[in-house]
Amino acid sequence: MPDREKISRYAKATAKEGKGGELAGLLLEAADANRAFEGCLQYEVHQSVFDPDTVWVTEAWVDQDAVKASLEDEGNKGLIGRARPLIEDMEVIELIPLGGIEARLNDPRAATPSPGYTLVQAEEVKDSAKEHGLEEIQEARFANEALGTSQAGFTWFRVHPNQRQPFGHHHDKAEEVYFVVSGSGRAKLDDDIVDLVEGSILRVGPEITRCFEAGPEGLVYVASGQKFDKDGDITPGWWTD
Repeated sequence: MPDREKISRYAKATAKEGKGGELAGLLLEAADANRAFEGCLQYEVHQSVFDPDTVWVTEAWVDQDAVKASLEDEGNKGLIGRARPLIEDMEVIELIPLGGIEARLNDPRAATPSPGYTLVQAEEVKDSAKEHGLEEIQEARFANEALGTSQAGFTWFRVHPNQRQPFGHHHDKAEEVYFVVSGSGRAKLDDDIVDLVEGSILRVGPEITRCFEAGPEGLVYVASGQKFDKDGDITPGWWTD
């Protein structure tokens, strides 16, 4: 089998009479445990509408090695050991996905955000602009890690007065919405330039290259959108006119 070939697994477990709920609970524990595996793209537990002792598990993995690593994990071995006495019969089918409609956001785990809430202050989030020597131009605080987001991306920007970002950037998949908190400026969107003032709300679709510059009082804005790994690229010196 070629390296890194995505694998889908469908398991139908028939529990011993009256044990379907208990079995489903253990499989949901396994779903939480498999969040720790980067190779696990999906692990969903379903119970039959007609027979509560029939439980299905739908899985997606980056490759067969990821499946093997999960099965060899000591925590998962313990869950399997606890589940085995509850199972009357088990059928597992492995398939190679060929295509079709992708799962939400191309990552099924993104459909199940972490419960609860997270509150942080913008000044507590690392200023990535300073880290990259751009502190004279702007502040850029990417809050995803601090917030623990799984679906949404959120970044706080302050472009200093009369400064222009030294690069343009685009996304391949994500749609973003920008909200101007204070100040004014302009945004270059491919070949167009739009004016921004306090309260402006700007939607930018994927594949459009964008760059921002501040007016004389500076520009503070936030960017929010879908969160994808390795989505898009930057172009240094893109806005030069």
